[in-house]
Amino acid sequence: MRVRTLSALLAGSLVASAGVACGGSPASGASPGAPSSGGESVEERVILEKQPDGSVKKTTIRTTRRTVPAPPPPARPADPFPSDPLVKYNVDRVNAYRARKGLAPLLYDAKISAFARRGSEQLARDHVAHAHFAANAEGAPGFGSRAAENQGDPSGVPALDGDPRRNGQRQIDVMLKLMMDEGPGGGHYDNMMNARFRRIGVGLFYAGGKLYMTNDFSD
Repeated sequence: MRVRTLSALLAGSLVASAGVACGGSPASGASPGAPSSGGESVEERVILEKQPDGSVKKTTIRTTRRTVPAPPPPARPADPFPSDPLVKYNVDRVNAYRARKGLAPLLYDAKISAFARRGSEQLARDHVAHAHFAANAEGAPGFGSRAAENQGDPSGVPALDGDPRRNGQRQIDVMLKLMMDEGPGGGHYDNMMNARFRRIGVGLFYAGGKLYMTNDFSD
C-alpha cells in the first residue's frame, strides 16, 4: 500500500492457511488464536424432499469431526537474542499481546530471524510485500511444517522520535497495534495469535531513515 496514513501502513500478511506454507502444506484445523485441543464433534443436517405422492422424505446426515491437539513446544530452547535491543523489544511486544489471549510465548529463533532480515532488506529495495517469503520460504532453515509472515509498510515506517531507541520502539508499537487492531480474520492478527506457531524470527532494517519490519512465524 502507498497510502500514507497510519491506518494503512500494513503490507498485508502471508499466511499458511492461504496456501503459502513452508513445505507446501496449508494450515488447517482449529481456528487461529485458540489453543487447539483434542476432541470430537458431530454435525447434523436434515434434508427434506417432497415426494411425487405429496409425502415428505426426511434424511438425516451426521458428520463427525475430530480435532488434533497442537504439538507441544519444541524441545530446543529459544536462541540468544542479538545485540540489537529492538529485536527483543519486538518479540516481547508480540508475546505480550499473546499473553492477553492466554497463548504461550513465542520462542526467538535466530535462523528464522536471518531469513526475516533478508526479507526486510528486499522489501526496502523493491517495496513488494512478501516477495522474499514467497520465493524462498519452502525449505528455509529454521522453518518447520508451516510458516507465515507479517510485514510492515512496503514504503517503510517513517521516523517517529528523535531518540534512536525510542524511535524504533514507537515504530514497532505502531505496526504491531495496527496488526492487532485487525482482529480475528485479519491475516496479521491471526498470524500473531496462532496457537500452532511456537517460534518467531524478527528482521528489522533501516533505509533512508525508515524502518522495514518483517516478522516470520513457524511451528
